[in-house]
Amino acid sequence: MSDADPVLDKLPPERLLDADNLQPIVAGINCMHSIETVQQYLAHENQHENRTPVQSRLRERAREIRRDKSDAEEQAAT
Repeated sequence: MSDADPVLDKLPPERLLDADNLQPIVAGINCMHSIETVQQYLAHENQHENRTPVQSRLRERAREIRRDKSDAEEQAAT
């Protein structure tokens, strides 16, 4: 599926987001390292379960990834 994020290959959205307990979902989200992956999971969550806590954590993870990327680019420029 994705070379950038192995979590997508091992736990596709329909498998990870099928859990009733939020702990494994949050753990999986924390393992995501690309915006594209987060977007795929968010789209799946929006279409199927539509759980606010999961959506919020996915959006927060996207912000973290963008911030980390921005920080890395800043450091590379100096």
